[in-house]
Amino acid sequence: MKNFWKESWIVILLVIFVLLVFFLIDVKWWPWYEKTPQKEEFNSENFLENLQMISWTILQWPSNDLYSRYWEFLKNTDEYLKLETYDFTNKFFKTRFQDISNRWVPVQIILENNKYQEYGNTFRELQNYFSWNENIELRSDEQMWTMYVHAKVTLNEDAFWVQTANLTKSSFESNREHFFYSNDSDFHDSLEKLVDADRVWDDLSTLNLHPNLVVCPFNCREVIKTLLESAEKSIVIQTQYIMDDEILDILHKKSEQVDMAIIVADTDDNYDLISYFWPWIARTLKTRYNHTKMILIDEKYLLLGSMNLSSNSLDKNREIWIILMDTWHISEFVKWFKRDWNHSI
Repeated sequence: MKNFWKESWIVILLVIFVLLVFFLIDVKWWPWYEKTPQKEEFNSENFLENLQMISWTILQWPSNDLYSRYWEFLKNTDEYLKLETYDFTNKFFKTRFQDISNRWVPVQIILENNKYQEYGNTFRELQNYFSWNENIELRSDEQMWTMYVHAKVTLNEDAFWVQTANLTKSSFESNREHFFYSNDSDFHDSLEKLVDADRVWDDLSTLNLHPNLVVCPFNCREVIKTLLESAEKSIVIQTQYIMDDEILDILHKKSEQVDMAIIVADTDDNYDLISYFWPWIARTLKTRYNHTKMILIDEKYLLLGSMNLSSNSLDKNREIWIILMDTWHISEFVKWFKRDWNHSI
């Protein structure tokens, strides 16, 4: 009888051990767990038909009231504040986030902890800066499916910002940036689901997200390709750089079919791009560092967000874009773009 119980316990322990091994293998934080970008099948057939109208305010930096609008948004936060961004070094906004947390409002931040060509670890610096504050939760993308968290979004219980700018000094001093602010409830809920999933390193399907929400590496490449190839009249792009061969090939073919204008940053990397297109198609902005990321198709679909047109951004990073169709937003961007085009070479 003793041998029977002894053998039974051995079997039970073996079963528990096997189950535990299977569980641990599936946990993302184990060293042997390989992070691979999450992809989904993209259905382009009904994509454009499913897009919805989202209205509120689009702003270009520099702007006289952008600081005040963002500050008003932070001041009116009562329940929670959530930020997902690549970089956060701006002292003004650091202080504002402290002020919010001092009102016992929970603050959650997702920040890249291993930036490209980083001279100092700003994630660790921000950890130290907020270390005493129990109302601020700071997490990195260390265990996510992405190479970099490059998204730039802020949301509270009522509204959200999708922007091209990090919360850095250069973003609000020397860069050209664009911002979109809205309280659209459906888009807000989808954006919050995505940020919450990233915060706890959970998987999330874009099938359950808002059709105007573009998320890398889920569906960025297919959305951008679909929109570019759908162009019948014009393509306008203002971005930091374009370095993806497939996108460049599409743009080169479309440049013979539609009107096209491209503004990129004034850097050595972009000089080859200028010569790749006809001289009157691509220019570099001289008055400010062109850090914005905007695409306008046929003056009908305006994309605004964090993604540069590079292979890493499309296929490996966490990037977040919004698609806008409001004619006022589009007319504002066209007006700003023409002004920058006249100051570009």
